[in-house]
Amino acid sequence: MRTGPDRLVLREGGPYRLVCLPYAGGSARSFTRLVRQVTEDWTVVAAQPPAAHAHGTPPDLDELADFYADLLATDLAGPGIVLGHSLGAAVAHRMAQRHAANWPADLRLVLSAPPRPGPPGYALAGLDDHSLLSAARARGIVPELELPDELVIRLLLPGLRRDLAALGGAGWTPEPVSPPVHLLGGIDDVACPPAVLTELADQLAARGTRWVPGGHLFVMDQPEATYAALRKIAGCAPPARPRPTALPTAAPSTAAPPTAVAGTASTPAPAGAGPTPAVD
Repeated sequence: MRTGPDRLVLREGGPYRLVCLPYAGGSARSFTRLVRQVTEDWTVVAAQPPAAHAHGTPPDLDELADFYADLLATDLAGPGIVLGHSLGAAVAHRMAQRHAANWPADLRLVLSAPPRPGPPGYALAGLDDHSLLSAARARGIVPELELPDELVIRLLLPGLRRDLAALGGAGWTPEPVSPPVHLLGGIDDVACPPAVLTELADQLAARGTRWVPGGHLFVMDQPEATYAALRKIAGCAPPARPRPTALPTAAPSTAAPPTAVAGTASTPAPAGAGPTPAVD
């Protein structure tokens, strides 16, 4: 269940910031496993959804975007990454739209397993409890818990319903935004499969797409691979070994120079995903 502060500092570290927005039904602590992989040069902050203590009509995407922007105002500073996963990706995208004027140039936007455009998430929210749980499991959008269904329904579904309702009848619309956008996807994700993520990359004019083993909740289930992808997006990968400097008296070399630098090529997309944009 969602309890605790609205803003949670998961790691107090160095100057590079990782700001996390949770998926539907998730919470600030959904990123705990990821934080265990984070090195000391990063500070990690996560947002707690307002549904934990709100009443009445669930917030829509605009309201969530403004809520998080106010809540995380001191954290939205570069250098760093805003990481939104699933519903959190749609909210982070809307934040970048609505608060573009104040968005730092060195604060990257990582949309991780974003929802499909359109209304399917809203349709899920109208199902009865057992049907919703079954559909959510089939899509991999809820964690696998060794608990009776009735307890899972009581613990997870209220937050999941409120969060799905934030997408409204129209869902979200992927459009280019001013911050540099990067995408993360799970190779075996059913809710946001590779082919869909590749289409979103084109619609968002994304700078690059990286793939992580696992299904929709790879941020929880594959934290080491997720953090490795984030490090590459942040430009924190080890630099390529410098080429030896030629002596002034050496004859010109006829060998072709290297055509790529380590860490700059895009991660290959899974089969059937289509072309992958280059990573900067």
